[in-house]
Amino acid sequence: MRTKTLAATIIMLLLSIGAAYGHVTVQPKESAGGSVEKYTMRVPTEKFVPTVRVEVEFPPSLEVTSFESKPEWNIENKTDSSGKLIGVTLTGSIPTGESTAFNFSARNPRAGTKLSFKVIQIYQDGTKSEWTGPAGSRTPAPVVDVK
Repeated sequence: MRTKTLAATIIMLLLSIGAAYGHVTVQPKESAGGSVEKYTMRVPTEKFVPTVRVEVEFPPSLEVTSFESKPEWNIENKTDSSGKLIGVTLTGSIPTGESTAFNFSARNPRAGTKLSFKVIQIYQDGTKSEWTGPAGSRTPAPVVDVK
């Protein structure tokens, strides 16, 4: 009986760890207002098929100045009518159980705020994970707190 309880506890722990690390994140989680920051967006593949496309919409108050190229990934910039970078579409492959980090530089807004990134992750089978929800939801958007 004790072995079954221990096994069940371990399985639940592993499942909760997988869920905690299965979301797209942006680091650092906190940054200074008005500063230029190097951000890292980590995209894990939590399904049994590879991630093949990632669509990112930057927060309107963030001024993204560059997005680093990555071998074997195509990066398509999305700009508004004034030429401001408002998002990117990344096309490549992240195998099942692995993650990839994408780096970009941006100038934070001067005033304190929460920057919420909308990210849509598309898998090889055509399914999507939309990381656009509020904190605490099953599909939270990555958020950076600008102080």
